[in-house]
Parts: sequence; C-alpha cells; structure tokens
Amino acid sequence: MSRIAALLARLRPVVLAARGRALPSALVAAGLLSGPGLARAETPPSVWDEARDPAESDRWDLHMRVQRLLHPPATEGGLRFDDELRIEAACAMLEEGDAAHSPDLRLRFDLGIVYSELATRERRNDLQQKVIDVLAPALEASPQSPDDGAVTAALEALVYAYAKLDRPHEELQTWRKYIPRLVDERVRATAMMNMGEAQMRLGRVDDALATFREVLRLCGELPNTPSVGSTYVLALWDVAVALDRSGDPRGALETAAKASHIDLGGRTGAYLIAKDPDVFFVPEWERLWYLALGAAAEAREAQDVRDAAALWASAERALDQYVARATAAGGHDPWMPIAKVRLERVRAERLIADKRAAGLPPRTPPKGTAWIGD
Repeated sequence: MSRIAALLARLRPVVLAARGRALPSALVAAGLLSGPGLARAETPPSVWDEARDPAESDRWDLHMRVQRLLHPPATEGGLRFDDELRIEAACAMLEEGDAAHSPDLRLRFDLGIVYSELATRERRNDLQQKVIDVLAPALEASPQSPDDGAVTAALEALVYAYAKLDRPHEELQTWRKYIPRLVDERVRATAMMNMGEAQMRLGRVDDALATFREVLRLCGELPNTPSVGSTYVLALWDVAVALDRSGDPRGALETAAKASHIDLGGRTGAYLIAKDPDVFFVPEWERLWYLALGAAAEAREAQDVRDAAALWASAERALDQYVARATAAGGHDPWMPIAKVRLERVRAERLIADKRAAGLPPRTPPKGTAWIGD
C-alpha cells in the first residue's frame, strides 16, 4: 500500500469532539479551506488552457483534492488527530506530484503552507527549512496581488519559518511585505509584535520600541478578547526588555512589574512569559532575559527580605544562564555587553539581600519563585 493510500485508509468519519474547530490561520487565509467569505476565487483551466498545456487539468485536480482534504465536510472532521492525518495525506499527494517545482504557483503555495502546518504541529525545524525552500522562490515568481489570500498565507508561513530558524534579516524583510496586507487589526497587532522582536534581535532597539508601543496602542483600541489581552501583555514584556537594553533599567522594571501582575482570566502575565507553551523565543535563551526582569521586578516589591533574596537569586541565575548559553552558541549577540552589566548589578543586589536575610529561618516555599529562573 502506498503512503498516500495508507493515510487515506486511516481517514474515516469520526464523532465530533469539538464541532467546527478551525485549522490554523495560514490554511484559511490561503483559500485552502473553502467556505463562506474564506476561499479565494478558484478558476478551473479553460479549454484553451488545456489545449496549451494538457497537464494543467491534472494540476488543477491535485489542487482541488488537496482542498477537499484540508476542508472536509462538517461530519468528517473536527478532531486534532483527524486534521493531522488529512494534512499528512495532502503533503504526500503534493510531494508525489512534485508540487515544489510546479509551474502552477497554487500547488507550490499549497505545499509550503502544508509544510508549515506540519512543522508547527510536530515541532520540526527541518520542515521549516522546507517551507523556506518552497515558498521563497514561489513568492518571487508570484505577481503578489494585494488581494490574493494565497500570497498572504504564503508570506505568513514564510515569515514564521524565518523566525523559527533565527534568520532575523529575512524575517524582517518578510514582515514588511506581509503586514501591509492585513486587514484584521488583531492579526496586525500580533504580527507587528513579532516584527519588533526581529528588530530587537538585529540590535535596532529604538525601532523595536516604537513598534511595541504601536502594538500597545492597537490593542488598546480593540475589544478586550483573550487573544488581544495576551498580545498586549507580551508587548508589555517586550517593551520592558527593550527599555532595559536601551539604558532605562528603572523603566524596564516598572514595566515588567506591570506585565507580571495583569490577570488574563486565570493566568498572570508572569505565567504567560514563563510557561505558556504557545509563546516561543528564538534563540531559546532569549526568554531568560524576560525571566530575569520579572524576578528582579518582584524582588523590588518583596515585603520579606527572604523573598527578596530568593528572587534576586532567580534573576541572577537567569542572566548567568543567558550569558553562558549565548557565549556557547557563538555568533554575535548585540546585547551581550549589557547582559554582563545587568548580571553584575543583579548579583550585587542578591548579595545585599542575602546579608539582610542571614540568620532568619527559611521560608518554605519562598514566595514568588515558582515561575522563574530555575
């Protein structure tokens, strides 16, 4: 049995666990998921198209089979397991049809976006590289009409692949092509926040701060939904780190304290930055600077000197790990000199707090340290 046949054999109607659950936004934006108001206009080849290129009909049929897999009737989808099987089957069909080299850009976009979806679900950076290999040349060959949803979806998949693989120069260039195409301000706010992080990765802290503040402004004008709230808090954290790196440690700590304490309906801003599985950092140790700021901000507010000592120790560990991991990775980190200065300052604060707490019985567990630095 072929790979495609085996995957299709495992697909069958299932009892819905969550009716109408949407697949990720890139698939929707591409028009791969047809539905009211979602799909881009699809034009089958004309008789003249087929006369000019007989293979045009086969390419169209493949594109439509992929669409049907990715957007099954309501009675056949809904479970995450079933979704993944459909995406895998679509991927197998596209690879067998050599979609990566197809003269039909729809198939190349289909394949790149499916790779992106599998890369995210399976946490595979090798597939992110395939996204780039397929979509970068396809987009160069595309006329990129501003109202073509497939181009927008391809740009989205491409920019996140660059982000995941820590290629901030290409990432920033792609954000600048992608963001002007967005009409939903909620999506625009999240995209701009991520663009600001690419700017900061390149050492452009003033540009990053301006971008993050624009995100805060946008979020303040949008309805207060959970996704908007999360974007707002993450942008606050970004502002805190950008302020720290631009020479305003007081402003950084004040902003980090504000971000930490925001209630997101059962989750705090501290949890969001420390433990939320949907929040990723590239490089991974970038998170440590955020954690160090959060711990230091909480240490300044601590009413018990033992809590302060434990929190300053958490901040010290986080910055020490940041310096060690960035050094071990090699390459150029534009923030290493400031990281070392901040580490020495935090270490001094920890030593002061240790002296004040000396002789006092330990607190079990130390207040406020469960989310940070270990």
